[in-house]
Amino acid sequence: MNKLILLTLICFSTTGIFAQVKKDAVQPAPAAVVKVVPIVPTKELKKQLERNFKRKRYAKVVPIADTLLKRNPKDENVFYKRSASKIYLKMDKSVIADFKGWFKKKDSAAMMIAFIPYQFDFKAKKRNGDVYFKSAMAHSPKSGTPQIMYAAQLADDGKMTQAIALADKGYVMLSPAYKKVFVGTYAEVLHAADRKTDAYKLMEDEFAAGNKTEENLRTYFKFYSKDKRYDDGIGMATAMLMDDSSAFVLSRRALLNDEKGDKEKACEDAMLLKTRFQAFEFLSKQFGCPQVMADITPTQQRTYIYEVVFQGQTYDFRVTNPIVDMSNGVSFKFKMTGDIGFGGLVNISKDAINTAHKQNNRFSNGDLSLEEETTVWVSNAVYNDIKTKGETFITADIMGEKQYEVINDEYNDDDEFYTVKVDEEEKYIKCVKIGSKDGDEEIWINDDPKNPLILKMKLSFSIELKQIL
Repeated sequence: MNKLILLTLICFSTTGIFAQVKKDAVQPAPAAVVKVVPIVPTKELKKQLERNFKRKRYAKVVPIADTLLKRNPKDENVFYKRSASKIYLKMDKSVIADFKGWFKKKDSAAMMIAFIPYQFDFKAKKRNGDVYFKSAMAHSPKSGTPQIMYAAQLADDGKMTQAIALADKGYVMLSPAYKKVFVGTYAEVLHAADRKTDAYKLMEDEFAAGNKTEENLRTYFKFYSKDKRYDDGIGMATAMLMDDSSAFVLSRRALLNDEKGDKEKACEDAMLLKTRFQAFEFLSKQFGCPQVMADITPTQQRTYIYEVVFQGQTYDFRVTNPIVDMSNGVSFKFKMTGDIGFGGLVNISKDAINTAHKQNNRFSNGDLSLEEETTVWVSNAVYNDIKTKGETFITADIMGEKQYEVINDEYNDDDEFYTVKVDEEEKYIKCVKIGSKDGDEEIWINDDPKNPLILKMKLSFSIELKQIL
C-alpha cells in the first residue's frame, strides 16, 4: 500500500517583537534603555526546528513551524514536520484541518489524511485512527481511496461485515489507475473476509493484465503462506519464473520453501538470488544456509582467534580445545600472543556456567579455575535472561555491575549477524547484541543456548572474534 509522504525530521524556535516607545508630548521622559528583541533569522529558526524535532520536543516544534510558514507558506518540509508533531501530540482535528487547507484537490487531501494512521502505525500504538478515515470520507465522499484504506483497518480489527461493505463500495468508486494501485489492499480485505477464491482470482487477473508490481506479488504469495498452501504457491512461483526470470518471484518461492520446512530448497533459491541476481542476500542468513553460516561448534580441534586492544597494545587471544557442556561446565586452553606471551588452562565450574552474572576478563599466566565467574562464554542465567526478558545484569569490567538490554536495529545486520573468517572465507554467525543501559558497554553473543560464546566486547578494552580454525 502506498505510504504517506515521508515526514522528514526538523526542530524549532521563537519569534521576536519590536518594542515601541512614544515620546512624551509635553516633557521628554527620563533616559531609559529600550530593549529590542530581534527577529530570529529564518535560517536559525530552521535549525531550531530540526533540532527539536529530532529530540522529539514536538510541543516546541509547532510554534516554530507556525512562524516559518507565515514567512513561507509553501515550505513543504516545515509543513510536514509540523503535521508530524501535531500527530504525535494527538492534535488530530488540527492536523486534519491543515491537510484540507494544504491540498487544494479534495481527493488528494482525503487520501493523505487516510494514510496517516498507517504512516504513523496507529495500530501498533493502540491508537484509534477512525477520526482520520471518517474525516477523509466526509471531505471527499466520491473518492474510494479512504474507504478502501478504512476497510483494511477494519479487517485488521476483525470487523469484517463493516470492512467488506466499505471495500466493495470503495473499490467500485476508484478510477482505473487507482484500482491498479489499491487492488492488493482490496484483495487482502476479500481474503480476510473469507472470500479467498475472489482474492486469488482478482490478483491473477491483475497479473494477466500486466500489473505485476512487487507489492501485488507480495500480497498474492502472502495468501498462500497464510493458507499454508505451500506447494501450490511454490508451483505458481515456478510457473511465473518460466515466463519471467524475476528475483522478486524467486524470493517468494524461497520464503515458501522455508516456511514449508524444506531448508535445502530454500537455500538453493537463496544462493541463486545471491549469486545470479545479487539480491535478497539477507535470505541466505535468515534461513541459516550452511553456504554462508559459520560452524562454530566447540570441538577438541577448534580454535577461536580473538583480537584484543588493551591500553594501546594489540594482540591475539587464542582459545583452543574447548569442551562446552552448559549443564556441567566449560574448559579450554588459552594463549596470548605477541609481547604478552602467556597461556594456561581455564575451567568454569558447573555452578558458574549455570548462574554467574560476573565475568573474568583479566588473565595472567597459568591455569585458572572459576567457581563464581564465567569467561569467553556467558552463563545459562545470563543467556536465558536475554532471551526471555530482553535484559540482564553483568559485571564485565572494572566499573562493576551494569544493567544490559538487547539492541536490535532492523536496518543494521551487525546486530543480528556477526561476520567472521572461517579459515580464510568470510561467513556469518547468528548473534544477539546487548548494551549497557548507560551506553558505555556492548557485547555480542552467539545466539545458541548450547554454545553462548562471546563474539565481541566493547568495554574499557575491546576484544572481537576474528577467525575460526
